[in-house]
This record gives sequence, C-alpha cells and structure tokens, in this order.
Amino acid sequence: MENHILDVNIQSFRGIENLELQNLNQINILTGDNNSGKTSILEVIQSFQNPADIREWRMLVRRNTLGRTSPDITYYEGFYDLFNINDDDKKIKYSILLDNGEQKQISMSAKESIEEILEKDYDAMRGFSSVAGDGQQDDNIRTVPKLNINILVDGKQVCEHDIYDGQTILVRHADEDLEEYAYNGRIIYISPVRHAEGNIYLRKVLDYPELYEQMLQVLREYDDDIISINYDVDENRYSRGCYKILSKANKKALPLNVYGDGMKKAVLMMSAVIAAKDGILLLDEFETAIHTSAMTKTFKWILETCIKLNVQVFLTSHSREAIDKLLKCSTDCLDKISVYTLYKDDEGMSVRQLSGRKAIEAQDEMGLELR
Repeated sequence: MENHILDVNIQSFRGIENLELQNLNQINILTGDNNSGKTSILEVIQSFQNPADIREWRMLVRRNTLGRTSPDITYYEGFYDLFNINDDDKKIKYSILLDNGEQKQISMSAKESIEEILEKDYDAMRGFSSVAGDGQQDDNIRTVPKLNINILVDGKQVCEHDIYDGQTILVRHADEDLEEYAYNGRIIYISPVRHAEGNIYLRKVLDYPELYEQMLQVLREYDDDIISINYDVDENRYSRGCYKILSKANKKALPLNVYGDGMKKAVLMMSAVIAAKDGILLLDEFETAIHTSAMTKTFKWILETCIKLNVQVFLTSHSREAIDKLLKCSTDCLDKISVYTLYKDDEGMSVRQLSGRKAIEAQDEMGLELR
C-alpha cells in the first residue's frame, strides 16, 4: 500500500476513549452495535484531510439526513458535540500512522466563556446585515457564549478560532497557510443516504473508459436496458445540468434522480472509488439502499477497483448479510480485508480484529457473530 493509514489511535473523540485500530488493511470493515463508534472513526479519518484547517472540522458537525451540515445546528452546538459530553475538559486527541512511517499527533481543545460583542458583529456572524437607522444599533451589546478552539499538530499550535453561540458563518483566517499539514491524497466520505442528493463523481469516471464500461455492466443489475450515463445541460433553461441515464426502455434519457435509491447509491459509491484514487474512501453503512440481489456484483467491483486504483477503503455496517456478501464477493480481495468489531464495556472501548479469511471461518464454521 502507498499513502494509506496503518494505525489509528483515538484517545478522545465524541464518545470514544482510548481506542486503537492496528495493522489496518486496504479494505477495512468496521462493525458493532449502534452507537459503538463506527461513524466517529470515519469522522476522525475525514478530519485528517487537513486537521489544521477549521473548515475540515466544520464538515464533522452533525449532519442531516442527506449527510450535509444541518441548518438546525449552529457551529457552536456542532463543535461542542465533537467533544466527549461526560468530560469537563473539552479535548480531542488522536494520532495516525501512515504506511510510509509518518505519524501525526492531532489535538483540539475548547475553552468555554461568555463575551460581550457588538450587535452588528453578532448579526454578521449569523449572516444578517445591520439595520440602517439612527446609529444606535451599532452600539448595542449582546452577551454570547463562546468556544475558543485551539488545534495542535505534533504539539505545534496551527489554528485558533472563536466560535459564538448562534454563529452560522465560519471561515478560516486569510493569513493561515495550512497546506503543509494536509494529507497527501483525497479523503472522501459517503454518508448512508447521500445518494438522495443525486450528486456523483461522474467526470472522474469518464477519465477511465474501461472502468466506465465495467460500471455500466454492474448497473445492469439495476436496469437491464441501461446504455450510458452522461451529464446533460439544457441550454434553454437557466439551471444547472443533471446526470441522465439513457436506457433502451425509454425514448429519451431520464435524470438519475427518477431512478430508485439502489441505482443512485451504486452509481455514487462506484464513482467515488475512482475519485478517491491514491487516497481514502469512507463508506458509512455501505449497504443502505442496495438490494441483496445486486450486492455481490456491486461490492466486487468496488473492492477490486479500490485495489486497482490504490484506494484504502473503510466501510461500516451492522448488517450480517451485507458483511457476508462483502467478504465473499471476491476471492482475489480476501487477503486485503480486515474486520474490526467494536464493543463498549465497563472500561470503555475494545475491538476484535480478524482477517477476511478468519472472519469467514468464524462466521460460517463457528457461528461467531461479527456484528
């Protein structure tokens, strides 16, 4: 592997304390009960794209059903929820070891306080313009809770940011040069229901004609008559274009959004594999919307293409059937698979690690529950 993660050590993040995943493989299946920390592990890895940039952490603010930042959650609330709710000391700490021997120590701390700020400045943080009037508005004072965020990489402070309660606009400081802390690759996170948006990475797919043709073969599990997928722009309408599917069953190409969730989810995941070339792909509850009859071919293409394009993939699930199909979809990939089952106990978090082959043996011959 190249440019991949070997170990993840999470000392504190959300509800996770002192959890270590060692000897990570190219294909890593994370399973366990609900609220066992599977998604939180993906979020930690997602923040590694550039942990010094406040905008990367902004992406981790609790998402709505489409995987986007919820408009009902302010940045103050969202950042507050990144920390363990049971700890008075607001701190996130993790380390990641890459397969090239490079190790990064990441920490974020937050201090709570109350600050008096001008009404006009508070309105600007919330995206409102000050009301023109007699000038008194500029002098009004508001008392607002504040989080002072500090981010350290390898012990060096790289970012300090104040986040106020009610704030809905967040930008990094213009003078920050953070590229030296960025991961040398792309990290893509796919939420369980992001396919509902209809946005995919098709332009990346079109750079690989052979993989595009293979992808169409897989998609015929969902529509026997599919011919092609293209991005179409209607020059007679003032709107963005959309992805359309041409099928023998229809007189003209139809928008991807009119197809079922299974088709949309498959297209999204497969296109994301190609977009993540030489990087990392995070698939949260990867089986969502995929019909069992299409799982084997879809998962086989995803895993084999990840290996071909040097993509390290992390997949979460608590579906026994989906995990079983993933493990058995390609014998060529089996040695590249590891399964991590997460547990919460009285002492915190623990993990059981099995190779792909051992996982199949444990499940089929010993009746061991992987979930």
